[in-house]
Amino acid sequence: MKLAGIATVAWCMVPIFVLLGMLFAWRWRLDLQKERIPISDKLLRPAGESLRRRIGELDDKLGEMLVFAFAAPLLAAIAIGASVPTISGATLISPIMVGIAGFIWLANRFFRVLSERRNTALGFHGERAVAEELNQLMLEGCRVFHDVPMDPYGNIDHVVVAPSGIYAVETKTRRKRPVESGKRDYEVVFTGKELEFPHGRDSHGIEQARQQADRLRAYLTNAIGEQVSVIPILTLPGWMVASRVNGKLKVLNPKQIQKVVIRPSERLLSAQMIQRIVHQLDQKCRDVEL
Repeated sequence: MKLAGIATVAWCMVPIFVLLGMLFAWRWRLDLQKERIPISDKLLRPAGESLRRRIGELDDKLGEMLVFAFAAPLLAAIAIGASVPTISGATLISPIMVGIAGFIWLANRFFRVLSERRNTALGFHGERAVAEELNQLMLEGCRVFHDVPMDPYGNIDHVVVAPSGIYAVETKTRRKRPVESGKRDYEVVFTGKELEFPHGRDSHGIEQARQQADRLRAYLTNAIGEQVSVIPILTLPGWMVASRVNGKLKVLNPKQIQKVVIRPSERLLSAQMIQRIVHQLDQKCRDVEL
């Protein structure tokens, strides 16, 4: 009886091993063909590149967990069936407890990764939406870079180089929630220290926008050998933004950024300086291989 049960479980695993064998054979055949992508030049980083890579890593983790979740019961059944000639309550207690503990751990880990992926995808879509607005500035003679690496501090979501100055744009995508009757569920107010949302207030992203602008300023000043200034912008896609202050940090809806950047009467950077800055940013951002 025991051998029959083990054989049944083993036969259930045959399709999995066949599929894995076909996958390895397909990859081996591709390696033999020695084909390669014809594009060898590195490309500029698109908007949300860091988040896209993180989503890929999280998808791999979720896939591994799902494979383990399907394979673990089959392996446990084989182990239990092969352990003793007869199965008693005392024999099963240890494998069952281990299985329950493993399931709880796996479920907890799975939903934590799933939650992180959900939030990462939200940020990715927000950066893509902001990039679509910022790319329109290139029609006005600006240069726009996305996902600028600033190791070891992560990346700056967007950088705009215009005759009116250099702008470091930090994107924070916030979900909207139901609010009390009479409140605008789409409006946020910047007080200078906090962001007042319809469902509460916080300062998330404010200090980060300032820090990233300062890091970009330090990097460019060192790279080109001349002192430059960088204006921080915190943008909230999908929200109507009102500001009660007029400081260096700008908190804006993506559609409001053009009015801040395009100022024909105010030219702080020469064409030569813009070219030098663009050269440094281009080198820093051109690292995407196909």
